[in-house]
Amino acid sequence: MTEIESYRLSTERVAQELRTHLAMGLTLDQAQERFGEHGPNELFERPRPGFLRRLLEQFNNFLIILLIVAAVISLALGEMVDALAILAIVVLNAVLGVVQ
Repeated sequence: MTEIESYRLSTERVAQELRTHLAMGLTLDQAQERFGEHGPNELFERPRPGFLRRLLEQFNNFLIILLIVAAVISLALGEMVDALAILAIVVLNAVLGVVQ
């Protein structure tokens, strides 16, 4: 039985295909056999990215890159206040994004 078609089958048919009983479940021997065959019934979770990785991901956005370019252009034109305001917004956005 494939995973794709199992949702279409009746409950009784799925139990029959899986060689189990709906009310009583698996016997101890069946459970041990399946444990040996398939291993433990566990989900493996990937480790969460670190703080630095999450911070850098905040700058991987077209609009953020555009704001950084605008800040650089403002600096080149001598508009220090505008450049600092834009960079403050970018940094605040990154911090809020990491915290969330």
